[in-house]
Amino acid sequence: MNIYKQLNEVIDYLESNLMDKIDYNYTAKILGTNLYVAEQLFKLLTGITMKEYVRYRKLTLAAKDLRNSMKVIDVANKYNYTNPSSFTRSFISFHNVTPREVINGKASKIYPVLHFKSNYTKRNDMKYKIVYNKKFTLYTIKGLFPINNNSNFIEKFWNKTKAENKEFINVKERYGISELLKNNNNKEFYYHIGLEEKWGKASKFTISSSSWFVITTSSFKALDINNCINSTEEIYLPSLNYKLKEKNYLEIYHENYVELWFPLT
Repeated sequence: MNIYKQLNEVIDYLESNLMDKIDYNYTAKILGTNLYVAEQLFKLLTGITMKEYVRYRKLTLAAKDLRNSMKVIDVANKYNYTNPSSFTRSFISFHNVTPREVINGKASKIYPVLHFKSNYTKRNDMKYKIVYNKKFTLYTIKGLFPINNNSNFIEKFWNKTKAENKEFINVKERYGISELLKNNNNKEFYYHIGLEEKWGKASKFTISSSSWFVITTSSFKALDINNCINSTEEIYLPSLNYKLKEKNYLEIYHENYVELWFPLT
């Protein structure tokens, strides 16, 4: 018996029926056990029940639907809430914002699609927002780095740049840009460091207009930021069926947090 394969079949069943009535006894049949054991196993591995997983996934997708201009009443009906009021209460409990605030651009949570394997680790939910941005220009310098194991190189690049350029002192926003090179078999990429105003030997770099998937992290460490980028690309974007326009990521460094921007198709 491959328990991880069976658990993934359970997830596939739940995901396929988020807008329908779910037969939890069927999930027990997939696992070859009774419902009590199935529920205990699921909670032991994930920290939540199957019903909580279904609710979190519904509310995750509901926020996306609201961003896509669906009415609250239609979203409530889509996910089988008895009325808009009960949907709104559940939405606020999960996202800590109202449906109207999400429609107006506030960040909302993602609970990702789970995937079980032998080294399964629990995935936490994460807040995101969608930003529509016109083309804009930064002033940057760049270095060429390997795609993998680049965190130390990038951290040194930042430290050297900040130490040698007084323009980086007390500036409100600093920018990092990952620019994937074409036709180099994904072995290297350019990493840019920039500001909004002209500085040092920086050159103009234009960011194309796009819809952006935006998350935040409190860590300024290159390794943590790289892990956030990988998790977003591999887990969180697929959980919402968002697709990247290109693998060129934008990092905006504020005083106490970092925003990571991902261009969407």
